[in-house]
Amino acid sequence: MSIHLMCLTSDGGVPIYSKKRGDSETLPFSTIASLNGVHMFCKSQGVDLPITYLEDSMIMWKEFEGTIVMIGIARDITEKTLRHLLDYSYQAMVFCVGIQSIKKIKNIDRFKRELKNYYPLIDQLLEVVESDLFRYVDCILCSESMGMLTKLNEFSVQIGSPFCAIMVRQRIACGTEGWWDLDVIDRKLLMLLLNASSTIQQDVPVYLPKKSPSIAYRFISIPLTQGVSICALCGAEPKYDVLQGMSQQFWMSELDVLIAAEQKYPKSFPASVELDAHILGFLLLNREHAKYVMSRGGVPALNNAPGGKARSGTISGGSSAHRLDILRSFFHQSVDVMEDTLREGDRVMNLEQYWCSDYHKCHALIEGSNVLCVLYTSAIPTHIMR
Repeated sequence: MSIHLMCLTSDGGVPIYSKKRGDSETLPFSTIASLNGVHMFCKSQGVDLPITYLEDSMIMWKEFEGTIVMIGIARDITEKTLRHLLDYSYQAMVFCVGIQSIKKIKNIDRFKRELKNYYPLIDQLLEVVESDLFRYVDCILCSESMGMLTKLNEFSVQIGSPFCAIMVRQRIACGTEGWWDLDVIDRKLLMLLLNASSTIQQDVPVYLPKKSPSIAYRFISIPLTQGVSICALCGAEPKYDVLQGMSQQFWMSELDVLIAAEQKYPKSFPASVELDAHILGFLLLNREHAKYVMSRGGVPALNNAPGGKARSGTISGGSSAHRLDILRSFFHQSVDVMEDTLREGDRVMNLEQYWCSDYHKCHALIEGSNVLCVLYTSAIPTHIMR
């Protein structure tokens, strides 16, 4: 896989940044200028050229606000993924500097300096691009969630912010109604900021591209235990040290609950839930709230062959990362694609999907707003998966 991501000004083609990932050489300025020249020529002729295909790769152009152009060149990822990358790269720019700074770029050097907090987000996007579920945020299932949510709502009133969430290892354990009412792009960028940062402690201004692209909020993240933090969107007051003191005092009586929630990581579901021995992992998505839970399951890698011996050339159930990659691929290449194809209005006509191979089997069930994808060992009969 290789990706080049470039951003230039629309009017003069001045480079703002150029990033790459994978096994490819850095593009010279002459090549970047030529690619931008293609876009400018088509634009002058009233022609829209969003994408073109090469023998083993593709090039995509997208202009935003009439002031900047994003150009992506990619190999071994889907067109949909590259489109998401360009869109989120732009939304992340709005997130960091606000829409007005993008609509009126008066001084390009000053604009580049304003983007200093933006570049780590782009690096993080490039790092996870082929494995990320762009339209969903990562969550964790905790039996303690309802109790934590009750306390979180009280805390939300106390600090005067309707947008609060509790994170367990950067995964959402619970959130206020206001948090879930935020557009998924806004929530996704807040999560991206946490993952891109070297510290869990945050107090930074952010412009929410969907909710507030012109006026900045303060995004606050305060650690409560080693792996649990509380996040909130606030105004200018109260100060961070005041919020920190309020948080520690408020949550002190709930430390046992927070520690219990943290112990659900990395499985992401309670120990009281027992999975069948044939289940290697699952992906559960809720489309209404644009959130998901993914787990490699609670059992060690299993042998697929009779007698407990792995067949030659197989990975005994696969590594944890490999299992999650299979689930993502199954969702992207089978469930997500077929859902778009077989939708009739708001109703999905196709409610199940199957994948079968020599080493594993996948099954997806769509029920209302929920999609459940399960990875099984190959030993389970296909008709039993449902």
